Amino acid sequence: MIDCLSNPSWIGPQTDFLLFLQNYRTGYLENFDKFFLSITIFGEFWLPTIICAIAYWCVDFRAGVYLLSLEGVNIFVAHLFKMLACVYRPWVLDERICPSKLAIPYAKGYSFPSGHSAMSSSVLGGVAYLLKNKKTLCFLLIGLVLLIGFSRLWLGVHTPQDVVAGLLIGFTLIFIINKIIDWAEKDKNRYLYLALAINVFAVLALIYVCYFNNYRIDYIGGEILVNPYKQIYVTCVVYGFALGLLNGCFLCRRFFPFNPKEVSVKRRILRGIIGAIITLTMMKVLLEFLIMNIVDTKVAMVLTFSMGFVITFVYPIIFIHFGKLLKKV
Repeated sequence: MIDCLSNPSWIGPQTDFLLFLQNYRTGYLENFDKFFLSITIFGEFWLPTIICAIAYWCVDFRAGVYLLSLEGVNIFVAHLFKMLACVYRPWVLDERICPSKLAIPYAKGYSFPSGHSAMSSSVLGGVAYLLKNKKTLCFLLIGLVLLIGFSRLWLGVHTPQDVVAGLLIGFTLIFIINKIIDWAEKDKNRYLYLALAINVFAVLALIYVCYFNNYRIDYIGGEILVNPYKQIYVTCVVYGFALGLLNGCFLCRRFFPFNPKEVSVKRRILRGIIGAIITLTMMKVLLEFLIMNIVDTKVAMVLTFSMGFVITFVYPIIFIHFGKLLKKV
């Protein structure tokens, strides 16, 4: 574990860079805070999930499985690194750093790696990889990913190493997950092996995070800096969601394959709108509530697993069955 407070020498040059940006942010470019905060929504859970799900439901089933796999595995890896490193936020490492007041409510917990950078680079980078023949769009997507990473620095909520690590995680997964999905596509039964593998990985990771990792607890002014037990709970909640997403799409790909292009564009648009509303409602109401308010961990994991499973398994089964009924009419 990195002893951030007693051995902060590694942060020196990075702090200088954050202070350089801070001079502009707190000066005549202060209004840019709202812009950069709005940019970061592409690295939050709900918008990448909707992007992946719409591709899955309405555009291309295989591409959707790939993007959802990127999102789910990214959640596993990024949060595991956070719980292993236990690095504090920049303003804890150096009291001269004053993060944007607008960003502080959304920047709780450990800092390394940047979850926004990891999520955006995997999902938006994955979309760019799928659209690699459309170079202009690819450059725009990669530019957006880099802008999201820079926004975390501008707002003062991450160090450069946090952002770089998040980008490396996301971009690395793009190629690894593509190879794995290519392997599974050669024999659809392999998706069952993938489901088994991700469940075993998640269980082992959670056992280590919950029972075997030693967490330090530091206080400033009588207040705890980061409550590791709260972070363990959050990790369990998001792992449950990722498991629901991945199990659902792997099982659906194996047992209930569908081709979105078999139905009209109008029906696909309607399917996407309804699904996006359902997904957004679940994530903004239930997922955020569970993260902000600690309930029984097992109950929370069941609920978040169910949310992910509804998105990738239950909802597709409903519109597949509904489509069959329409054909009979």
